[in-house]
Amino acid sequence: MTVDDPAGAFGLAEGFNADLDAEPADERVYRVALQLYEAAGVSAIAERASCAPDTARRHLNRLADIGVVEPVSESPLTYVRNESYFEWRLRNRLEALSRDELHEMLADLTGREAAFRERFDAESPTDVNAFDHADYDDIEAVWLALSEWHTVRARIDRLEAVRRGRGSDSNPEENAA
Repeated sequence: MTVDDPAGAFGLAEGFNADLDAEPADERVYRVALQLYEAAGVSAIAERASCAPDTARRHLNRLADIGVVEPVSESPLTYVRNESYFEWRLRNRLEALSRDELHEMLADLTGREAAFRERFDAESPTDVNAFDHADYDDIEAVWLALSEWHTVRARIDRLEAVRRGRGSDSNPEENAA
């Protein structure tokens, strides 16, 4: 697990490269559901998952029952991914890290954050005016860096929450790899 690979740093993008058409309908609907950042209707989801709307509806109901998606409206029936579920899932994965892995990731991320603080001479990405740090041609690069800094900060916060939840980290068996 590396932090330099934002898409895979926490294993959230596992399996997205597989050919969806070769998967069973429930897996195709699930993979489409993982990408529902905006509400989508059953028909649109069925189309993206290459299945019948009734099949998509059945699988979406099951995914709603377990919390992966949540219905947004009933007429027409639309769903969106449940961000709380994914936050919970991510924290569970992070809690499975050994104490050493957790400290290593925190050290790497805090080092990256320190570099951002130095680069932008600010304590937080919200304190930075991108236009003060870029010419017209490279403003997008500054925005991308600030976005990455936000992501680094969010990852540090999650890891710190896991670390605090463990208390003193004094039980070597519990925190062993």
